[in-house]
Amino acid sequence: MAFRFESMIIEIHAPHSEVNESLLKPVKEKVLSFSHLIKDVVKAEIILRDDDAASPQENKVCEIRLTLYGDTLFVHRRSASFDESACAAVNELEKAVHEQAKLQQGLPDQITSTVKV
Repeated sequence: MAFRFESMIIEIHAPHSEVNESLLKPVKEKVLSFSHLIKDVVKAEIILRDDDAASPQENKVCEIRLTLYGDTLFVHRRSASFDESACAAVNELEKAVHEQAKLQQGLPDQITSTVKV
């Protein structure tokens, strides 16, 4: 499933039997809000999957990859339900987005000029 919002694409890959729209809607809205903090967001890929190798208490996985111009932010969380995994992943990604926004607003480490004084 893919959604296009202005210049941002959100792709969601999920098992249809276990994930409903009530889970996906808040995740989409939160990920979309990241594009207001960082203008360079191009694409968000949300993957919800079962991990059969993990214990049943932590076999629901949420991975979110946020692609920016020149950079990628990635989070991976697992728990007993997709709701918990998605919530934890979105919260962790939000911290990374805020950190990235701070870096973009800061002054450069070195100033280069071709003007001779």
